[in-house]
Amino acid sequence: MKNLTDNLNTTCKALWESPPVPPDDFFSLVRNFNHGARLLCLVHASVRLGIFDILEEWRTEEEIGDYIKYPHPVTDYFQGLIKTGLVDYKDEKIRNTPVASTYLNRESPYFQGAYIDKSIQHLKDLWVNLSVIMNSGPVAYDEEVFFADLSLPSMAQNAICGRLQEVVSAVRSLPGFLKMKKMVDLGGGHGLYAIALACQNPNLIATVFDLPGVIPLAEEYIKRHEMSSRVKTKGGNFFEDPIGQDYDLILSSSNPSGKKPDMLGKISDALMPGGYFVSIQPGDEIAPYDPLHELEFFLWTFDKEDHPKQTWTKNKKFLTDEYLQALRENNLNICSITRVSDPYVKDYGVTMMIAQKS
Repeated sequence: MKNLTDNLNTTCKALWESPPVPPDDFFSLVRNFNHGARLLCLVHASVRLGIFDILEEWRTEEEIGDYIKYPHPVTDYFQGLIKTGLVDYKDEKIRNTPVASTYLNRESPYFQGAYIDKSIQHLKDLWVNLSVIMNSGPVAYDEEVFFADLSLPSMAQNAICGRLQEVVSAVRSLPGFLKMKKMVDLGGGHGLYAIALACQNPNLIATVFDLPGVIPLAEEYIKRHEMSSRVKTKGGNFFEDPIGQDYDLILSSSNPSGKKPDMLGKISDALMPGGYFVSIQPGDEIAPYDPLHELEFFLWTFDKEDHPKQTWTKNKKFLTDEYLQALRENNLNICSITRVSDPYVKDYGVTMMIAQKS
């Protein structure tokens, strides 16, 4: 009875005694966490509603309310946009900052809407359900749907922010680039590397090789850039299926085709003598440690047991001794190894290796 009485006394004391630790810091932390999540949702909604499209001009609260047809006053929404820091405020009107005009206006070539969509989707699928996942295991995605609908659209938009341009500039500078006639982008996904290089060389016919479920995305980008006559697509698995022959250039960016040593024989066989192999891969540079980013990678997987996500090479070193030896054995001679900045992660870069077949 004494223990029960003690427990009751302790519980009851909370009704008239203040907490031993003042609550201010606790609630401030939670409010800050909540505030950041709400702002992200507000930005996501504003992109979906086209708000940043109309904010190329100064707009009043009333004009925004008329545009989105919300049945109640949008004062709080209007003030929330100001809180994001993505709009300028003057004389009771708002307008995009240069950052919003560049990255959140759907008419901008640097638009990052798919990146925002992916961030929100991961919050819904992974972080909101974190306690369930930690007890029951990762969320399982269909591989081709994951790449086509979630990952690659975001990767395409991220690449346009600098990485794509650096790679294209390096390849364009290769001796004899303008004489190249045939290339393949292995695991090309969105196809932007092939499109950009074909734009730079009017004699080049490029092929985007990727999983069949990903090909429609590449074809969408090819059509958007009006390059259907010189950029083709081919569905397949580069580990198992033929990738073609007589290429002047083979490119691989951020996928195992350009990072696994046992792919180098296949790549060398597909190249013409004197042809170039360009591989842009993560793994050799240490990214700033972010435990939440690292945790997120293990919160999801693919639903196909024969191709588990754990076979990915994302976090594995690129230019290992084994890989360098395989290059030599397959007559691929390194021309250059350079760092390509990847602004998707601050102060981080990936490694670009260019090799030529002897």
